[in-house]
Amino acid sequence: MHFPPPFHGASVVGKYIKSSQIINQLIDCYYINLSTSSSVEDIGKSGIRKWAKYLGLLLNVTYQAIFHRPDLVYITLTSHGLGLIKDTAVVLICRIFRLPHVFHFHNKGVKKYDQTKTGKFLYPFVFKKAQVILLSPLLYSDIEDFVPRSRVYYCANGIPDLGFSNRQDSTSLERPTRLLFLSNLFKSKGVLDLLEASNLLKNSSVSFHLTIAGGEGDISSAKLEELISKYELKENIKYKGKVQGEEKKLAFQEADVFIHPTHEDCFPLVLLEAMQAGLPVISTYEGAIPEIVEDGVNGLLVPFKSPAKLADAIRVLCENPLQRETFGKAGKEKFQRDYTLEKFENRFVRILSSII
Repeated sequence: MHFPPPFHGASVVGKYIKSSQIINQLIDCYYINLSTSSSVEDIGKSGIRKWAKYLGLLLNVTYQAIFHRPDLVYITLTSHGLGLIKDTAVVLICRIFRLPHVFHFHNKGVKKYDQTKTGKFLYPFVFKKAQVILLSPLLYSDIEDFVPRSRVYYCANGIPDLGFSNRQDSTSLERPTRLLFLSNLFKSKGVLDLLEASNLLKNSSVSFHLTIAGGEGDISSAKLEELISKYELKENIKYKGKVQGEEKKLAFQEADVFIHPTHEDCFPLVLLEAMQAGLPVISTYEGAIPEIVEDGVNGLLVPFKSPAKLADAIRVLCENPLQRETFGKAGKEKFQRDYTLEKFENRFVRILSSII
């Protein structure tokens, strides 16, 4: 599996699994880090150091296959691209030594790439007889051409208690509504849509202040600041850069609404963090998000790449503080019911025990 750095959904969950007392007391696990990247910027790039690290992990997998003969090999498989090619070598080792294996998908893209030359060649081999763990039934359509439902398990992610204090009253209309976007600056996370939506709102009666927090991605901090100036939004938007630890916790606690207008996601852990903090969420109909954020219950959902509809959703929550409070309480209750780390650990153990 993948471990941080870099920090992304699969690596963060990998860290939770490796450090879990519940999982490691019930299952005797040996861990191999599949990641060859050391940062988000490093993902997808090549180099001698990365290939040497990759060769080392293949030798380690082969050694374990020969001398330890595990009852099950658990692989956080990459769905496409160079990552899929690299992971296929691990699958090949499992096949050679006849080791049962299960894939845990924290990403999607099989449906999108199954007609490429690589997809046509690799997917039939990779999925042959494999068990698969998905984050939600909403993601099954991505692999339905290769894996029957009888070989699919569902395991929603969970996160630890981050120690949020009780929220202060956020129903006041005497100050601007505080909005929060927290993600690395990738176009696929919808940050440009959020800027356009903010531009639509700035000349309306809506009073808001947006905090954008996250490290650089395919959008640089300089480009973001340039766009904020272009839209004349300096009075409404502040970019804080990457936040971690207590600073990240404080960003959630100071916000009134969390916004994640993503175009490309499976199961964003940041939504669970926002719900744990008691925030209403505005997000998109993407991946498993409609399972996490129930439209009209603990937040609002809009189509992705729709700045006007995003602006309308923001306006609704800015003008209805009691609705924000209702959504926030519902989200926190849903988090406690479905998405705590202990709930995830128990689901995970049940699935692996069943497969073994």
